[in-house]
Amino acid sequence: MTKQSHFPLFLGIDGGGTKCQVRLENDRGVLLAQAQSGPANIATSVTVAQQSILAATMQALQKANLPASALSTINAYAGLAGAGINSAKNKMAQWQHPFAQFNFSTDLHIACQGAHGNNSGAIIILGTGFCAGAIKGNTIIELGGHGLLLSDGASGGWIGLTLFRYALEVLDGMSPSSPLIKCLLTELGCDDSSSLTELALNAKPAYFASFAPLVFNMQDDPVAQTILAQAAKFITRYIEHLAQLGYQSITLMGGTAKTITPWLSSKAQGYLCDAQYSPEQGAIQLAKRHL
Repeated sequence: MTKQSHFPLFLGIDGGGTKCQVRLENDRGVLLAQAQSGPANIATSVTVAQQSILAATMQALQKANLPASALSTINAYAGLAGAGINSAKNKMAQWQHPFAQFNFSTDLHIACQGAHGNNSGAIIILGTGFCAGAIKGNTIIELGGHGLLLSDGASGGWIGLTLFRYALEVLDGMSPSSPLIKCLLTELGCDDSSSLTELALNAKPAYFASFAPLVFNMQDDPVAQTILAQAAKFITRYIEHLAQLGYQSITLMGGTAKTITPWLSSKAQGYLCDAQYSPEQGAIQLAKRHL
């Protein structure tokens, strides 16, 4: 659905499992505002994702001193976690949005566009979840990103979940404790496996991801070292695979990207490069392309 506008605005949306970030620009590419709201993974909830998109957009308009009616002048493009799932993608496509124009693809697509522009390149996103992929011309390949239950090793969710698994082994008397495990259990107020299980049994990936900083903050701990070494090995497999496919420029992105990089081998780090632009800026490039 498209509505006409005399003064078009452009909105880049990066919708992840934990947060939705937006960037608002005018038609000359001038940044007007940036804003953030809640989760926007459409595989988890299309409704919540739509609410998060609108909440962040309204915040951005307010910051830019623009009225709510300016929604109808916005050409929006969103990169959404979960957009690789057909059922979620089809449901999202039915949205009766309030924008002048709204298009979407995966969060990986906009991140790759932002990182490498129109050049050939690959990315690995290390956020609440994990995914990897590359863009070459009009061809996009996507790897991983199947959720914490099925994949997502090295993600924030995986790091936190693995920490909980080690903690349960300690509480069951199967493994020795460590300062990291003691810190986690003190923070949670748990002193037996039953109480920890009750806390985590139905937890979402974002909950486990909230404990990833604790692991990075205590990197000298033996349990932390084991977890981070496993994460680095997982990432290295993807770097090597992307390199074999011919992608020599690979960008690590997401909340744990900088902190996990030192754990990678010098050979793996040799393929890494900085992103040219943010995912939201990549989304705006795609919004202009669709216009």
